Amino acid sequence: MTAALNDDRDGRNARWDDHREQRRRHIVDAAVALVEELPIGAELTLQDVADSSGLVRTVVQRHFGGRIGLVRAVQADVVARAFTRISSATESLTTYRALSHDLVAATVSWVAEHPKLHVLVEKELGDGEPSELSRTINEFAEQLTALNALIASGFGLILDERQIAETRLLYIGLIGQVRATTTHWVLHDQHLVSAEALTSLLSHWILKQTLDLAARYGLEIDADEPFAGLVHIWREQGIGA
Repeated sequence: MTAALNDDRDGRNARWDDHREQRRRHIVDAAVALVEELPIGAELTLQDVADSSGLVRTVVQRHFGGRIGLVRAVQADVVARAFTRISSATESLTTYRALSHDLVAATVSWVAEHPKLHVLVEKELGDGEPSELSRTINEFAEQLTALNALIASGFGLILDERQIAETRLLYIGLIGQVRATTTHWVLHDQHLVSAEALTSLLSHWILKQTLDLAARYGLEIDADEPFAGLVHIWREQGIGA
């Protein structure tokens, strides 16, 4: 009898958890769609999201604890979608030049398509917590560092602990460079500089800095030299997964 009651209670809890997650998903989707409709940089309010999702304000507040919790959840969702798309650019791993271009092209195209979402995820929330974008950037820098170490090994260089740390710092800096440049571009210079031109500029700068670091370690790399056989190893090791 007790076991049956526990099973029934567990079933109700599972159904409630599913319902709550579906409701949160509905609210976040409504908030993302709303951001795309509002003027760029406009504040996302609980009431606006409640109206957009067809719910009352108190329901939205109960699920997210307030406006900051809601905005953080929206930022996390948008960042996850954006970086899934950007990370997919590493799947066609061929040369350093192609890798630099494809990563930048994926970033610039996403920002161009979703300028309002880009501005939203760049906002600090002032709650003393790292932004969702900062968390993801650190993870992405680690991913790129591991990928670069694998590529270097394919060219005969095994990076030591210090070199790996320096590579990580380089990628943190490069990601920051892309962030700052694309944000300024989408807000001020998009009518003067095309997405293709911006991609060309950024990928050139990134490629030069990456190869300069390799040269410091005594490794002279042709930007168009193929990463022969590395794609299979990279996927086996789960780098970028």
